[in-house]
Amino acid sequence: MTNDAMEGGNRPGTRFEKWIINGQGFQGPELNIPKPKGVIRIGVAGASEIFGLYESPGNDVTSQLRKMLESSAPGRFEVVNLSTPGMSIPRIVELYERWIRKFDFDAILYYPSPAMYLDTEAPRFRRSVPDISKSVSASDSFVWKLRLPEKTWDMLREQLPTRLQVELKLYQIKRKRREFPKEWVWEQHAPQERVTIFREHLLELINVFQQNGTRVILATHANRFRDIPTERYGKEMVGWIRFYPRASGESILDMEQKANQVIRELGAKHNIIVVDEERLVWKDPHQYADFSHFTDSGAALAAEAMKDSILSLYR
Repeated sequence: MTNDAMEGGNRPGTRFEKWIINGQGFQGPELNIPKPKGVIRIGVAGASEIFGLYESPGNDVTSQLRKMLESSAPGRFEVVNLSTPGMSIPRIVELYERWIRKFDFDAILYYPSPAMYLDTEAPRFRRSVPDISKSVSASDSFVWKLRLPEKTWDMLREQLPTRLQVELKLYQIKRKRREFPKEWVWEQHAPQERVTIFREHLLELINVFQQNGTRVILATHANRFRDIPTERYGKEMVGWIRFYPRASGESILDMEQKANQVIRELGAKHNIIVVDEERLVWKDPHQYADFSHFTDSGAALAAEAMKDSILSLYR
């Protein structure tokens, strides 16, 4: 394995708090090459929602899915977590091309994070190893979620009263927006250009995976918000906007709705199973630790829906 092959993924053989990365750069069991006869190898890919953030150890979506499939069909499935925090569609496709496809996955379930397409710059394909001395956006960086000083600051900030937390995040958002003209902010709707880029990227993922013999399962993205007017200035929505200061709460939720519709349409057009997590996990705040990251119970609901779809695919 070379550093070039794993660029954009997790560092193999590392551990940080509850997160354990195996020698191949994934969370889960080490994978044998060739794949054991009779075993169905499943990868689950996404950003921090699938990597696992707030769940207790062993209760992230993929870990719970692994246990559910083992209970339903002992010894039949291998399940590994291919995710990294901030992993965009271009990053997972490029990592697949360089490294993941070597492991002969039967299927990869992809859980996208549409709000990434409201970053200052949209995710993009590089298909070459970048100069890491150059700055990258939040949606392309793995380190930004796990860098210890920033994580320590986040933990300290979470001990502050909720109202003060909101005020601090609003200050960060306003400070960033002051650098640009007023029209820089998408106040009401996600721009169609970004929805189109999302569609094109997702279609590229489908094509690349299928051309290499990997079946695709898609999932819609779930979040806690029923509407904006009563919640837009709450802790959770302000926390989401802080990562995407060019967006308003309205435009984030508009992007979520439009992207989920794209997922459903592409699933229908290409005969791909779609796990409709948006509708299955729904809006119960007890299932979310923040704007879209799961609690243990939310991860269990998401994993249960994934399990049912995988079993239906491999009856």
